[in-house]
Amino acid sequence: MFSKIAINNVKKSIKDYSIYFLTLTFAVCIFYSFNSLGAQKSVLELNKSTENYMVILNKLIAGISVFVSFILGGLIIYANNFLIKKRKKELGIYMTLGMAKSKISKILILETFLIGLLSLAAGILLGIIVSQGLSIITAKLLVVNINKFKFIVSPSAIIKSVLYFGIIFLLVMIFNQVIISKYKLIDMLNAAKKNEDIKVENPVISVLIFLLSAALLITAYSLVLKVGLNPKDIKFTTSIILGVIGTLLLFFSLSSFFLHIIQKNKKLYLKNLNIFVLRQINNKITTNFISMSVICLMLFLTITLLFTMFGYKSNLDKLVKGNTTFDASAKLNIDSDDQKVKDIKGYLDKMDFKFNAYEKYTFYNEYKLDIQPDNLFKNYLDKHEQEDPEKYLLEIPISAVKISEYNSIRKLSGQQGITLKSNQILVISNYEDINNALDKFIKNHNIVNIDGKAYNIKNEAPIKTNLVTTGSDLNFLYLIIPDNFSGKLKLYSTGFNVMFSKNNGEKSEEKFKNLFKNFANNRYKDGYYIPISGNTIEQVHALVYGSSTIIVFIGIYLGIVFLISSAAVLALQQLSEASDSLARYNSLKKIGAPQKLIDKSILIQTLIYFMAPLTLAIIHSTVSVSIANKVFSMHNGNTLGSSYFMIALALIIIYGGYFYATYMGFKNVVKNTIL
Repeated sequence: MFSKIAINNVKKSIKDYSIYFLTLTFAVCIFYSFNSLGAQKSVLELNKSTENYMVILNKLIAGISVFVSFILGGLIIYANNFLIKKRKKELGIYMTLGMAKSKISKILILETFLIGLLSLAAGILLGIIVSQGLSIITAKLLVVNINKFKFIVSPSAIIKSVLYFGIIFLLVMIFNQVIISKYKLIDMLNAAKKNEDIKVENPVISVLIFLLSAALLITAYSLVLKVGLNPKDIKFTTSIILGVIGTLLLFFSLSSFFLHIIQKNKKLYLKNLNIFVLRQINNKITTNFISMSVICLMLFLTITLLFTMFGYKSNLDKLVKGNTTFDASAKLNIDSDDQKVKDIKGYLDKMDFKFNAYEKYTFYNEYKLDIQPDNLFKNYLDKHEQEDPEKYLLEIPISAVKISEYNSIRKLSGQQGITLKSNQILVISNYEDINNALDKFIKNHNIVNIDGKAYNIKNEAPIKTNLVTTGSDLNFLYLIIPDNFSGKLKLYSTGFNVMFSKNNGEKSEEKFKNLFKNFANNRYKDGYYIPISGNTIEQVHALVYGSSTIIVFIGIYLGIVFLISSAAVLALQQLSEASDSLARYNSLKKIGAPQKLIDKSILIQTLIYFMAPLTLAIIHSTVSVSIANKVFSMHNGNTLGSSYFMIALALIIIYGGYFYATYMGFKNVVKNTIL
């Protein structure tokens, strides 16, 4: 009998609370998908360096999954609590008919077991499908090929999903038993008659609290914009504390404040069902101001996390294009005049290193000029660059390479050489801030004074291809000078670039990887330091794309979990509101309110309920993203651009999807229940 009751209750609950079951399914799906990353290595053409990053990513995902399980566990228990509250009257009827609390607990245990089984099965099946697409995303992020696509199922991810969510549902069962044991029969039968208390009745107090919250938030924004991303500064910590308190106070006073404001506009207040809608919103936001504040902060973290993550990834993608022309590059820095090793070519000879016939290469020297970017382009730099030139690397002497060596580098990459007159130079740079200044400088002057001699800039815009393949110095600025340059030149480094043949690429790759390992192992030789380094294009791709892939996956993983959790809590609260307010909607129907106006009132209050935390979260995020942009600006990029589209798409699909499903569910509950 108990099994039959439990099965019928689950069927009824699935119909009425599909959002709850969909949330459970999505939670399992996301959990499985990201924990199945380890199984994707079998279909990806990973080199050793990239594979190491995949190992690191898998370990990080495993660790973060523990944190995610706590979030999802809290969400499930929170949602389950709403379902239990909604069913108080039903459980009270069971007790009235003579059913003991232990029997009721048994029914709930069976229900939880069935719900868990269904959501686990559906979530894992959906996760298996989603993880196939994740393989393609992984390949694109790591810039590797899928050698032979095949349908992947990860047994370890299935076991982990079953184990983690099994524990969560076990906790839900225990939670239900504790809750039922504390309920009294009279409370269960009268649950639907209990109304929320409005926390702030006095309009003066609500206005004062609202203004205080606004002042706290403005102060928090001002402090964090002033100190930036500096956790060591007390102002940074203060801004976070003020921001949290300001958010809590804003939601505590928000609905009462606007209710009293709108009441003064009688035309708007008395229009259609606005009185009813405002009272409904006032009750819910004021009663749930803590959960609304938490949801707002979670949305803020989600938006900021996704913006920063996508910005970081697009920034690296943009930069690496100009830094990976050659299959391998190496550089020997000249740190002092008494340095014993000053020629990388001679150092290779001492190591008995030989280039093979199928490896094309060229050597070059890099010099430092007695001129700095801020001296040259000072009048065309942005205000913040002029105020802090050190931060934007504008006080470092500009590098120079002679035209004959630059042409040999160009020819190595299949480009034609460039001819320079004795009074001409070329500018090579991917530094966007400096490039903007350079563009203005070239249009207005087109002349650079070096050691008292004027040189014309031959190119109309900076060339954005680096002279070496590198994953560390992604920002570069060179002046290509004539071979007969008569100014001061200080040797800064010597280096070489190599291009591999297609037929022997793997051999050369391994050969130069070993060479660069020897460089690292022999940096301290004969009692002194030899500042030499090198990397292959494969190593650069692994370094750049590997690190960005880790950040992207962690950002997406946490972002989706936070977004689903926030939207699900809002949806469940609104559906609970639908059940609690049926008597009120019945009253509206009885006094002649048309169904069209009732549906419109449901739409308005659902929209306000979803938009209130999202709007404040967007305002918070605008401030945080502006700070992130300042950090990224010194690395030739920002977190905006294409990120807007990606974040908007995620919000529309997930958050907007939950909003629409909540509105339809709310409307159907009211329409199917009211007399």
